[in-house]
Amino acid sequence: MNTLRSLLGVLALTLLAILPEGVTAQPRQGPPDGREHLEQRVRDRFDSLIRNELAIDESTAVRLRETMESFIPERRALGMRNGELRRRLRELDAVLPPVEAKEILDDLIEVQEAEVSLFAREQARILEFLSPGQLLRFYALRDQFEERVRRLRDQSGGSGEVPSGPRRGGGGGHP
Repeated sequence: MNTLRSLLGVLALTLLAILPEGVTAQPRQGPPDGREHLEQRVRDRFDSLIRNELAIDESTAVRLRETMESFIPERRALGMRNGELRRRLRELDAVLPPVEAKEILDDLIEVQEAEVSLFAREQARILEFLSPGQLLRFYALRDQFEERVRRLRDQSGGSGEVPSGPRRGGGGGHP
């Protein structure tokens, strides 16, 4: 169970690396235990889901966690670089000189290629101990987890805080 909690911590760090800036930078309001309690409930539910859906043992869970952790720094750096390029694009208020415009376009392609390479390397490493079907299911579960975080953020008005009322949207029991 601790190994799966560690895996969820890795997933949370992954989310932090890919979610837009400001999601976690918002000051906390309300009781800190409420947020931590909800995060723990989501982790526990995800623990159970991973174990049931992937049917993985402790050794495999450890390998998955370690593999995911090994890619976090690169994923975070790419996310920050991508975010900076996107900010530059949003801030453009005039047509750039061709050389500068080409430089930004080349940087965008470079970041996207690096993201594809990272994904391929991650996938290859995980396929050493998960089947292709398990890996696809893991990615689907991770996407569901990320979507749930986005919905919770949207329901809270973008404050980064989780609403305290009843859940909306059904959720289907998945985090």
